[in-house]
Amino acid sequence: MSAANAESFLREQGDDFGWQGVAALKSHVDHLVRSDLNAAAELCERIEELARLAGGAAARAFAAAALARVLHHRGRYGQANELYTSSAEVLTIEGLKTEAAFIQTQQVYALTQAGLYGEALKTARAARRALGDDPARLAQLETNVGTVYYRLDRYRKALEHYDRARDILAETGDDTMRALVDFNRSHILTELDRHADAFKLLESVAERYERAGQHLFAWQARFHMAYIDFLRGNYNRALATYYKARERLAAMGSAILVAWCNQEIAEILLALNAFDDASESARAAEFDFSKLDMPYESAQSRVVVALAAMGLGHFDQAETNLTKSRELFSRQRNSALTALIDLYLAELAIKSNKPDEAARRAARSLRVFTRQNLPARAAHARLLGARAAYLAGNLTKASRMARGALAAATTGLASAIVYRCHHLIGAVERKRGRGREALASFRRAVETVELMRGQVVADEFKATFLGDKIEVYEDAIAACLDQGGEALLMEAFRLVESSKSRALADLLARYLRDSASTAEGPATDQRARLLKLIEDLNWYSSHARLEDEKGDQRRARVSINYVREAKACEREIARLFRRIESDDPRFAEIERTQSASVADLCDALESGETAVEYFTTGDQISAFVASRDRFEVVRGVASKREVEHQLAALRFQIEKFNYGLEFADEHFEQLNAATNRHLIRLYEMTFSMIEPRACGPRLIVIPHGPLHYVPFHALLDRRGYVIDRFEISYAPSATVLKLCRAEISNLKSEISNYQAGKMVALGVASGDTPSIETEVRALGRIFPDAVTLTGEHATHDNLIRYAPEARFLHLASHGYFRRDNPMFSFLKLADSSLNFYSLLDLRLKAEMVTLSACHTGVNTVFPGDELHGLMRGFLYAGAPSLVASLWAANDISTAEFMREMYSRLRAGDTKRAALRSAQLAIKDAYGHAYYWAPFVLMGNPN
Repeated sequence: MSAANAESFLREQGDDFGWQGVAALKSHVDHLVRSDLNAAAELCERIEELARLAGGAAARAFAAAALARVLHHRGRYGQANELYTSSAEVLTIEGLKTEAAFIQTQQVYALTQAGLYGEALKTARAARRALGDDPARLAQLETNVGTVYYRLDRYRKALEHYDRARDILAETGDDTMRALVDFNRSHILTELDRHADAFKLLESVAERYERAGQHLFAWQARFHMAYIDFLRGNYNRALATYYKARERLAAMGSAILVAWCNQEIAEILLALNAFDDASESARAAEFDFSKLDMPYESAQSRVVVALAAMGLGHFDQAETNLTKSRELFSRQRNSALTALIDLYLAELAIKSNKPDEAARRAARSLRVFTRQNLPARAAHARLLGARAAYLAGNLTKASRMARGALAAATTGLASAIVYRCHHLIGAVERKRGRGREALASFRRAVETVELMRGQVVADEFKATFLGDKIEVYEDAIAACLDQGGEALLMEAFRLVESSKSRALADLLARYLRDSASTAEGPATDQRARLLKLIEDLNWYSSHARLEDEKGDQRRARVSINYVREAKACEREIARLFRRIESDDPRFAEIERTQSASVADLCDALESGETAVEYFTTGDQISAFVASRDRFEVVRGVASKREVEHQLAALRFQIEKFNYGLEFADEHFEQLNAATNRHLIRLYEMTFSMIEPRACGPRLIVIPHGPLHYVPFHALLDRRGYVIDRFEISYAPSATVLKLCRAEISNLKSEISNYQAGKMVALGVASGDTPSIETEVRALGRIFPDAVTLTGEHATHDNLIRYAPEARFLHLASHGYFRRDNPMFSFLKLADSSLNFYSLLDLRLKAEMVTLSACHTGVNTVFPGDELHGLMRGFLYAGAPSLVASLWAANDISTAEFMREMYSRLRAGDTKRAALRSAQLAIKDAYGHAYYWAPFVLMGNPN
C-alpha cells in the first residue's frame, strides 16, 4: 500500500510475482473484510492494477475474486456472485481446481444472502468435491451450508453442519474460523430460546475476533448480543450497544451491517411502542436492503414497518405490507417466517374484531412452531388463539389456551407473552364472577410489566412503553376495589401511583441525586452536538417565521424548506437525548423511584390540607381523598367521555376571547354565562361528591387524564367558585408531590439567606403583549434586588447565567404549545426558543418558577399519565413549584395578576395563598374566568 505505484512495486518483487502474488493479496482482502471494508476496498483497487500489469488469466481471476469479497460484504450480492462465478470458471480452466473450489465456498454465503438457496447448495456440492482434505476450507464450507439451512428455518439441519465444522476445526489452531462457526451456532441457539448459551458464545466470539484484529466481525457479534439483551427485556443496554455498533460499523464501511442495526433498533422501538420512530428506522433499513438487492432482509424490514402501522391504527397499510412479506417468505419456503407473519395477521384480525380469522391464523402458526420446537413462538400463537376465543365468547377455550401459552412462555424469556397471559386469564375469571382469582392474575400481570418497565431508561420511552399496558393496571385497581377491605384499598392506591407519572418522578429523583453529586454529565461531544442541533433548530425556526411574516413577499418554497429542516432537527434532538440517556451511567444505574404509599401521602399533608387523587378505570373516573388522619375512595365520580365533552365545550368558550377585545366587551354577558354553565356542569361531575369530604381550606388536586385540563379552582356551584372556599394547588402524582416537597427542604438547608431571596425576571414583549415590560418592571419594584432582563437582554445565555441565583424565577413572553410535538413547546426569548431540551443545562435553586405566558401549563397526557410539555423541563431543572397557564392569558390582566401574587409572596404568604389572593382580586376586577383563572400552581404549595 505504501508503494509509489504498481510498476515500482512489481520491480521490487521481481519475476516471482505472478498469480500466486495476487492470490496472496486476495487473502489479505479476506482478512480485511472482517475488520475494515474501506481498507479492503482500497487494497482491491491496487490488486486490480497489479493483475493487469502482471498479466495472466489466473491473476485477473484472483483480483476479481477479491473485489467480489468486498462487494459481498457490502451487500451487493448480484455483482459479487457474477464475479465469484467468472473467477471460479477461469481458475478451473487454468487447472487451479482447489482454489476455484474455495472461491465457490465463499460464494455459497453470497448466494444464500441473495435468497438463492438451491443454487447455493448446488455450488456447495461442487466445491466439496474439489476441496480435498483442507480442514479450514472444509469447515468454512460446512458453516456456509449450515447458514443455507438456517435461512430455510431447518434449524436442526443447520446445527448439524455447524457442529461438523466445529469438529473439523477441533484439531487445527484456526481460532478465528472457530469463532465464525460459533457465531453462526449462536443464531440457532437464539432461535431455540437458548438465550443464555447464545449470549455466552457471542461474548467469546467477540473476544476472539478482537484478538485477531477483525473488529468489524467483533462488532457484528456485539450487536447480536444486543439483540439477545432485547429479548431478555434489557432495552436500555440493547439500544446503547446498537447505537455504538452502528457508529463503528459505519466508520468501517459496512452499509449492510448498519442496515441490520437500523432494523433491529426498529424492533426494540416497536416493543417500546415508539411506533413513529420504529417505522422511520425500519424504513431506513428497508431502503438500504432494497438498494443492496436483498429481498429477504427488505421483507423483514417491511414487517416491522407493518407492525408500527398497526400500532398507529393504520390497519390497511399494516395488512398490505404483511401480506407482501408473507408472499416472499412463502416463495422461499421459509415456513417459520411465514408462520410468524400469520401471527401478526392474527393480531391484526383481533384488533379488527375478526375472531374466526384470528383463530385460524394462530392455529396454523402453532402447528409450524410446535413442529420446529420453538416454544416462545408457540406460546405467542397459543396466546393469540386464546384472545380470539375470548373475543368469540368461548371462555373455557380462552382460559385453557392462555394457561397453555403461559406454561410454554415461562420456559423462555417471553415477558411480553407472560403478562398478557396473566391479564387474559384475569379477564376470564372476572367474567366468571371469580373476583379473587381475577385479582391474583391481574397482580401477576402488573408484576411482570413492572419488571419489564424497570429496564426502560429513556424518559420518552417510559411513557410510550405503557401505551398498550395501562389496562393491566386499571383492571388490577378495579379488582382490588371490588373485593374491598382496607388492605386492598391501600394496594389500589399503590397501583394508581405505580401507573401515574412514574417517568416524571424518576426525572425529579434524578435531579435530587445529581444536584448533590459531583458526577460528570453526559459525554462532552454528545452534549456539544445537542447544543449545536438546538442552535440549528432556532436558526431554521426563526427564519421560517421571518419568511412567513413577509406577507405578499413570502417565498413559499423557502419557508417550506426551513420548516422541513426544523422538523429534521427536532427528530435528531429527540434521538440524541435518548442516546445520552442510554449511554449516561447515571441514567442507566438510577434506582427506580419508590411510588408513594397511602402513609407517605398522609404524612406529607399538613393540618387542614386535603389531597384528592383522581384515577380512571375504563371510562369511570374515581378518586382517593386523603388528609393527615383520613383516607377513603369515592368511586364512579364521573364518566371520562362526558368530562372530555364538557372540557371541549369550555375550551370553545374560552377561545372566543381570541376574537379580540371589542368582541369580548360586546358579548361579555353571553360569554360569561356560557362559560359558567360548563364550569357548573364540571363541578357537578368532578367535585360535588368530593367537596363534602374535604377536611380544611387547603386543597391539593392530583388530576388524571383529561382532568389535567380542568380548572378546579374555577368550578362553580350556587355558593360561588371553588376558589372562594379553598386555596388550591396541583400535582401530577402523590410521588411527585413528595419529591417536590423534598426539594424545598433541600433548598432551605442549602441556602442560608433563603428568606431574603432574589427575583430574576426575563420578559420579551411584542406588539400584542406590550404589558410584559410593565409586568417585569413592577416585579423589580416589589423585589428591590431583582435582576430584570427585558428586550434584547432576555437571552438564553442570561437565563442560564442568572437563574441559578433566583429564589423566584419569572419568565414573561409568548408561549406556544405544540400538540404535534409537546416536548418542543416553547417560550420565546430574545434570541431563541426555550423548550424542554434547551433547559437541560439549567440547574435551579428557585423556590418557584412562573411561566407568565399562554398555554405553559398545557401538556400532552401520555399513557401512564405522563405530562409532556414545557412544564416538564422546569420540573426536571429543579423547580419544586411552577405557576403556569392552562390557556391563552390576557396581557393586561396577567400583569395585574402577577403584581398581586408577588406582592403577597413578598409579604410572607404561602405560594397557594398568594395565588388565591391574585385570583380573587382579578376575579373581582374582571369577572370572567378567562381573565382570572388561567394560572395554576403545580408542585409544592407552601
